[in-house]
Amino acid sequence: MSPIGIVSISMGTLALDIETASPFEEPDRGDNDTRFYEWVSVGLAYSDDTLNEPDTAVLFRRGGWEAEHTADLFRRMIDWCDGRDIERTLTYNGAYFDLKHLLNWAEELDGSGEPSSLMADLKASCPNHIDLAKAATAQHKDELQEGQPILPDFIAYDLENIDNDSVWYNDYNFDKDYWERLGIEDKFVQGSHVGQVLGEKYVEGVVAGLEETKTHNELERLLYDYSISDIADLFTLYDSLGGEQLKSDFLYPIEEVER
Repeated sequence: MSPIGIVSISMGTLALDIETASPFEEPDRGDNDTRFYEWVSVGLAYSDDTLNEPDTAVLFRRGGWEAEHTADLFRRMIDWCDGRDIERTLTYNGAYFDLKHLLNWAEELDGSGEPSSLMADLKASCPNHIDLAKAATAQHKDELQEGQPILPDFIAYDLENIDNDSVWYNDYNFDKDYWERLGIEDKFVQGSHVGQVLGEKYVEGVVAGLEETKTHNELERLLYDYSISDIADLFTLYDSLGGEQLKSDFLYPIEEVER
C-alpha cells in the first residue's frame, strides 16, 4: 500500500470514505437509494502542516443492523473529528454516495424520537467538501467509457501518475477455499466485493461473537487495509488535480448534497 505522504496542504484536511453492505435487498445497478444500504465502516484521515504524516483510523460497526449501532458509529466518527481543525473535506464521489447516505442516516436517526443532533454534528465535521471524482472526471473526460458518469478512482490515480496499490487477497491468512465459498474469483479487493459480500460477512461475525477468531480478525485486517487504500492518496490526488484551485469549481458543500 502506498505510504501516506504530506503534500502542499496548508490547512487541516479531512479525507473520508465509507463502506456499506446491502443485507436486506440488493440494489439494481446504478440504484443509489439509501434504503438499499447499511453502514459497515468509515475510513478517516486528517492532515495538516504540523503532522509528519496524517492521522488515520478505520471505525467499524460494533453490532448488527439495528439503528443503535449506526448511531454509535456516527458518534465515534464525530468524536474522532472533534478537536481537529478541519478546514476542508475530501471524498471521491462523496456528493453522490458517501455524504448522501450519511446525511440520510443522520436525518432518520434524528427523527427517531431519541434526542439527537447527528445531522448538525455531521455537517460541522465535514466542512468545505471537495469531490475529487468531479474534478478528475472534468479534467479527464475523454477517458470516460460510454455510460460512465464518473471516472473510476483507480483510473484517476493512474492518469495522475499516483501509485495507489491494490489490496490482494493472497496477502491474508484465510482457508484455501474461503473466497471460492463466498463467490469471489478476483485476485484483489474491489468495492463491489465489500458491498455485496464482505461487509455483510463482517457484521455477521460481530453479531455471532467471532471477533477473536482467526478468520474474523483477518477479514477486519483486510477491510481496514482496503479502507486506508481508499483514503491514503486522496491528499496527493487533491494536490495533483489543482489543490486550492479546485474550490472554485468542485466545492460541493454537505448542506447542498442532493438526497
